[in-house]
Amino acid sequence: MNNTQFSMLNFIFYKLAMFFIFSKILLFLLNPFYWIVFCLLFFWKIKQPVVKKRFLYSAIIIFIVFSNYWLYNIFVRAWQPKAQPIVHTNHYTLGIVLGGMTRSDKNGHSFFAATSDRFIQTCKLYHTGVIDKILISGGDGSLLQNKPKEANFLYKEFPNLCVTDSVLLVEPFSKNTYESAIEAKKLVDSLNISGPYVLITSAIHMKRSIATFKKAGLNVIEHPACFDAVNSNMSWDSYCVPKIQVLSEWPYVLKEVVGFYVYKLTGKA
Repeated sequence: MNNTQFSMLNFIFYKLAMFFIFSKILLFLLNPFYWIVFCLLFFWKIKQPVVKKRFLYSAIIIFIVFSNYWLYNIFVRAWQPKAQPIVHTNHYTLGIVLGGMTRSDKNGHSFFAATSDRFIQTCKLYHTGVIDKILISGGDGSLLQNKPKEANFLYKEFPNLCVTDSVLLVEPFSKNTYESAIEAKKLVDSLNISGPYVLITSAIHMKRSIATFKKAGLNVIEHPACFDAVNSNMSWDSYCVPKIQVLSEWPYVLKEVVGFYVYKLTGKA
C-alpha cells in the first residue's frame, strides 16, 4: 500500500468515526426532555419578564405535545410500515437480521432487550421455511466501543431456538446501519449468495434500513418487527393524560427521521 492509498484509507476511517460520533450526539440533541430542561433553565436565568414567559410556555407546550400518546401513535404509524400480519409467498436464500436488540452489563454479559422481536421473527422465518440462512449483523454500537459484539451473542442464542449454527453467518464489525449494509454486501458477494434477501429489523428502523441496504446494492424485502404503534382502540387517557414514558420514546423516533434524511443527504441511502 502506497502513501496515497494509506492516506485515503485514514481519511475514510476518520469520516466514518466522525459520522458515528455525530449520530450519538444527535440522539442527545433530539431528546424533548432536554428541550424542556433547557427552556426551564433559560426561564430561571433570564431576567426579562416577557422572555421568561416565552421559555416557560415553550417548556409546557413541549411537555404536553411529546408526552401525549395519541400524537405519538399517529406520528409513528405514519413513519413505520403498516402494522399487519406479514405473509411471504416466496422462498429466500438469506435473511439479514440487524442488531440493536440486546443490552450488556458491566461484566460483559449480554441480555435481550425490548426490541428482541427481531430475534423471534427471524426464528419464525427460518422454521416456516421462508429463509434458508441467517446473516446476523451488528457489532458494538456504543460510543466508547467497550461492549460485547452483539452478533457473537446472537450466534450463541439462535441454536437455543433450534436454529442450527451451520445456517448462521456472523458479521460482528458494523457499528451502525450504514456499516451493516456495507459489510453485508461484502459477505454475500464473497459467498456468492444471490438476492433478494429478507431484511429483519424494528418497524421504526425499517425505512432507513431498506433505503441504506438498497443503496449498497442489496435487493432486500422488508420484514418489520416490534411495532411501536398499531391501529388499536385507545383508552380516554391516551388522548389527554400526559405519559412520561412516551416522552422517553421520542428520541429514537426523531433519530430515525433525522437519520433517514441525513443518510439521504450524505449518499448513504
